[in-house]
Amino acid sequence: MFRHSRAIDCTVLFAHGDARSPFTISIVTFEALLTFASVLIAAYAIARPVQRRSVALFVPSWLLPAALLLAFGLLVVRDAPFGVKPLFHMSLEFAEFSLTASSFVLLVAAAGWCVWVWHSAILTPSKMKKVEELFQAALLEGEFDEVERVIRKNHDRLTGLPPTASSILFQPKMVTSLTESGSLIHLELLSDLSFLKTLESPFRAVDAVVRDLLVTDISPLRTVVIAHYGGHDAPNLSDHDSSLLNRTFLNPDWYKASRADYPLTISAIEALGSGRFDAAYNARDDRYDATQGISTRASCPIYLALKTQTLAIEAVLNKGITTGDFYVTGLMDVFRTVLRRSQTTSWNEDLHWEFPTPYAYLLHNVIYDLQHLSELAVRKATTNTTPPVVAKPGEVARWIARTWTACTWLIASPGDAVSDNFQENMIQVLLNFILQLHSQPSEIYPSWEDVPASELLAWRDLFVAELREKFVADKVRQQVLKTAINGLDYGKGWVFSGRSWLELELQLL
Repeated sequence: MFRHSRAIDCTVLFAHGDARSPFTISIVTFEALLTFASVLIAAYAIARPVQRRSVALFVPSWLLPAALLLAFGLLVVRDAPFGVKPLFHMSLEFAEFSLTASSFVLLVAAAGWCVWVWHSAILTPSKMKKVEELFQAALLEGEFDEVERVIRKNHDRLTGLPPTASSILFQPKMVTSLTESGSLIHLELLSDLSFLKTLESPFRAVDAVVRDLLVTDISPLRTVVIAHYGGHDAPNLSDHDSSLLNRTFLNPDWYKASRADYPLTISAIEALGSGRFDAAYNARDDRYDATQGISTRASCPIYLALKTQTLAIEAVLNKGITTGDFYVTGLMDVFRTVLRRSQTTSWNEDLHWEFPTPYAYLLHNVIYDLQHLSELAVRKATTNTTPPVVAKPGEVARWIARTWTACTWLIASPGDAVSDNFQENMIQVLLNFILQLHSQPSEIYPSWEDVPASELLAWRDLFVAELREKFVADKVRQQVLKTAINGLDYGKGWVFSGRSWLELELQLL
């Protein structure tokens, strides 16, 4: 384009010093431009579908074509023989250099901008509407690393996620794949109640995540249960996992709003109903209740579901919450199903009298967990003053009492699900608790000054009333209850002083 005073003015001298024609630089540059475009097309063509969707989502489609056209225009301006003098009195050499450098910098800047916007992965409102295509491609291809990257980059923006996209995001296949890779991104998303409320089907999303956490070996639920109750010598609950659990399962507001109790209960009942545990769990298994090494209960979805619910209810009590239904009855539902599957055909109580089989271990744990929750509820209702003052049972405590007495009624059923000895021992746990409330509360407050029994009358009467209501019309179970009362240890002060009172209250005299 520029007028040349001499042919040599636009000649490029290379390292060997040989002079080339005035258009050599033009040919080389156009070849480089075409090579650049070809490389871009080839790279896009060989990319996996998920990567192509990601690039198409975040990189403006006009950016690179516009940069190529503009660079091409700069080269035309530089090399076309139009005979125009350079502007601003620039020298021919400087003008050519500037146009060449500008075309190069333009392409590099465009490519860098593309990389930056792709790496930033910011989901604007318009891109949010198209992200479903990325999720769908990932689901079809079974490649979810890009999905996790995009979610993490936009964690605080996902309240605007379209319902159809969120449905794909919480597909069980995607949840399982990311969890197995060590990612808890789905639980992290659900930990935000504002995001949870935006989902088209929040309970379906919670169901998919909770079910997966019960069966994967790297689940934080498994780790927190092991850390609290044993079953593995080396629990490793990281600060991140601990924080995440405190925002979810151990957060009463989240636990109640998400209805996480439902998949915990239903998944355990479904696992039991499938029958696949019956043969192993009705036989002796010393590894199931092992306290050293890795026990088989550490990966038992039924055990994990029960203990997770217990920890969630414990968190409710520890926070001083007394009102609201936190679905304590889920423990009873699983207890009833275990009892139906249990058989005493292979029990050998001479070798292992406390819980001869894994099914017996699960029944035993539900009863003692309910005892622990009941004692905790009483302690949390008691002021640390002199003398102590005990508040009356709230709604949470009443649900615990109903659940415990219901489990006691269930196990009092005649049959061969459990042995007579096991049945009696499980019923006596509740009877001893009531009698301790009646006359010896120091058994419930081992580290405090004795609480006057008069302060615990409302709690005692709650459990007695619930137990009486369950048994009053069932003569067969009443006989089992009488046998359990007669078998109490009369060497204990609370039994000696309270037996007659208890029989009278339960209308057994």
